[in-house]
Amino acid sequence: MVEARGTALETEGRVIGVVGACGGAGASVVAAAVAHGLRRAGERTTLVDLDAQAPGIEMMLGTEDAAGARWPDLVAARGEVDGVSLVAALPRWGVVPVLSGTREPGPPEGDVVLDVCTGLVRCGETVVLDLPRPGAWGAATQTSDGSGDGRAVRALVAGSDVMLLVVPLRLPAAVGAAAARDALLAAGAADVRVVVRGPAPGRVDPDDLSAVLGLPVAAVLGRDGWLASAVERGDGPPMGRRSVLGRFALELAGVL
Repeated sequence: MVEARGTALETEGRVIGVVGACGGAGASVVAAAVAHGLRRAGERTTLVDLDAQAPGIEMMLGTEDAAGARWPDLVAARGEVDGVSLVAALPRWGVVPVLSGTREPGPPEGDVVLDVCTGLVRCGETVVLDLPRPGAWGAATQTSDGSGDGRAVRALVAGSDVMLLVVPLRLPAAVGAAAARDALLAAGAADVRVVVRGPAPGRVDPDDLSAVLGLPVAAVLGRDGWLASAVERGDGPPMGRRSVLGRFALELAGVL
């Protein structure tokens, strides 16, 4: 159920949010993997980038030059947004439609974000949100006068079906995860699960992390030695069925 401008809407699609517990947690990689895994499993899915302070998910995916609509093209998308037409207009990362920003400064307006996401969900798309960490929610969207506004992100978190908190197996990340968990629950998230990123340089393990946070572990993503080089080449994350990310994506899609 998505909360759009104060009106609760029964929807066909779902909203799955992904947020990192700390900088460099890999939330964008996990969000992309979730969207890819759900698409591969037969679920209509669109990847939506709302992390305005990050370099942009398209840089990671290698889709910067792909034709299609981005957030700056949707400034007039208000009210009843035609989700089917919007999906058709978006650039693709393989089979996944992607809605991202550009290198132009300035996040999208909050009302536009809510109406666009509601339109996508209403037409049967599962929306996978790549979200900023809670401390940056105020800069993720803006009002019509250009000031920061985190209400749209909070509304999406409150209306999400699942929130995935990405936590590296490091002690500082575990501390950050507790603060992020509290922010998600305070915003109204009903189902928060942990995605653990390995490897573990110390003694923190997934079971310990789950116990400390009081949250279930949805999946564990191990180290992918090919990821960094593939992204540097502009190929995007390697999602083949035998790759670390490919196997992780299918595993996670099966439990969401």
